Amino acid sequence: MKRSILVVFLCMFIPALCQAEGYVFVNYGIGGEIDEPSLGVEMGGIFLSYLHPTGGALSLGIGVSVGDTDEDPPSGSVPLTPAPSYTSLKDYNDGNEQEVYLSFGAEMTPSFFAVAGLGYASQNTATIGVFEGQAYEVDTDKDKNVTWMLGMRYVIEGLNLGLGYHSRRGILAGLGIAF
Repeated sequence: MKRSILVVFLCMFIPALCQAEGYVFVNYGIGGEIDEPSLGVEMGGIFLSYLHPTGGALSLGIGVSVGDTDEDPPSGSVPLTPAPSYTSLKDYNDGNEQEVYLSFGAEMTPSFFAVAGLGYASQNTATIGVFEGQAYEVDTDKDKNVTWMLGMRYVIEGLNLGLGYHSRRGILAGLGIAF
């Protein structure tokens, strides 16, 4: 927890110390592998950089997102001992998928950025087995995924618009402010 507070603090204050602009970006994803809507928030900075091939700007951000994938598994009793041969087994997503990611952007033309991101998403899962009409919770686990994103952003006069594709969340559309 302390580490995440430090990262948020740095993302908010490094742009001010480096004479850069900060941004807050909210994005909405739909149609991806998780097949449910998701909402994300990203904070970061836009820096003028000598590292940019044409002397333009680079952006760096950190974000979180939540995908609405809760399938509401049936409540299951404690498994029988010894385990019976279940008539059916089914895996359920138990709760929302949470993701933490980093994004990096490079200005291609004035105010137009190409953006790439890399992240980590996790979600609880439950395996429910049915034996003689009764549901039993056979197993619980955590589904873990490395995620990636490619997109574009247009940043001008305090407005930040974006469109892209995310490996788990599908098509992303976003709107934000630059300050």
